[in-house]
Amino acid sequence: MRNMEPAAGGAVSMDDKSDEQLMELLCQGKQEALGVLVTRYENSVFRFCVHYLKDRERARDMAQETFMRVYSARARFDGNRAFGPWALRIARNLCLNELRRRRTVSMTSLQDYATEAQQDGAEVFPSTADGPDTLAMEGERRAALEAALDKLDDEAREIIILRFFQRMSAKEIAQIVGGTDGAIRTRLHRILRGLRAHVAPEKDNL
Repeated sequence: MRNMEPAAGGAVSMDDKSDEQLMELLCQGKQEALGVLVTRYENSVFRFCVHYLKDRERARDMAQETFMRVYSARARFDGNRAFGPWALRIARNLCLNELRRRRTVSMTSLQDYATEAQQDGAEVFPSTADGPDTLAMEGERRAALEAALDKLDDEAREIIILRFFQRMSAKEIAQIVGGTDGAIRTRLHRILRGLRAHVAPEKDNL
């Protein structure tokens, strides 16, 4: 467990503590620590749930349930591991259970996910383009990429979303979906190679 002693010069506020330190405080009965974690992660957990459920209201419900599960499972949290992947794994399991309950395994298209993320202020496909012609070309590239990604199977799309939209490392992805970071890197390499092969025929038109 990380050192939780205040830094020289005064006490460290709750907001300045790491996620893992906040979980330790939560285990000690400091309820306000959960509020700080919710503030830090509520948007990313919500968008993560939208990716699975394609339903903003249900995604909000699952996001709230995620933090309730975080609280109830606080004693089982391993402080030597990162909080973010652990919380998203809880969210993922809740969403998969919801999908099973609805007797469906469909997942949102990348376009739906991108739209949801943009509505929540996330910059899904950042662009440094200045002129309208360049912006139009960038939009065509995005559309082609989105169409290619939407053809991926659910597992592959999930890995792409976690890596490039949630900006997670292979190790963090492995903690969420299972397996090893080496296996995730291999799977990611194959997915990207397939995407390049799919998009290549359109390259001259983009």
